[in-house]
Amino acid sequence: MKKLLITLVMTTALAVPAAAAAHGGKHHHWGWRHAALYAKLSGTGSLASASGTIASTKLGTGTFTSAVTTTGAAVTKTFDRGTLSCAPATATISLVGTSTVTANLTGKSCTWTPTGSTTSAGSMFWGRSATMKGFLAQKSDGTVKGAVFSGVNHELLRRFSVRLEDASHHTGDCSHH
Repeated sequence: MKKLLITLVMTTALAVPAAAAAHGGKHHHWGWRHAALYAKLSGTGSLASASGTIASTKLGTGTFTSAVTTTGAAVTKTFDRGTLSCAPATATISLVGTSTVTANLTGKSCTWTPTGSTTSAGSMFWGRSATMKGFLAQKSDGTVKGAVFSGVNHELLRRFSVRLEDASHHTGDCSHH
């Protein structure tokens, strides 16, 4: 069951950017659980400080800068495949295209270190504000990718509902009374 839940979470996480991109980044009223892609980010640096380019249906092509700051103590968990360390964090992501948009997000930053390694395999931040949410992922090679979301994506909500129902069925329908 643990494997199924991990698979469900990873599948949903990977489906979010694809489904949001298919939505075309259209901005509607706010819906946190099914937001539309506002800008796709690609650059270099670290979670603490990154910069690069954006692709956005709202802002066109342009640039971004980001800064992530840890705001509390990290909680570290060790598993058979490695160690995950997560801490509360904030991020400021500035998007510059046809106009400038700044997202001030509150969330978490995490670092993954595989078993047998002393070097992190990568780090990730994800967070939200009242009107936006976003994530940044840094690989060990110094590349940083991410996205900022805003608006509603009804197709993503439908896909999530279908996957949730399917996962519930495969785990014995324990969520139904």
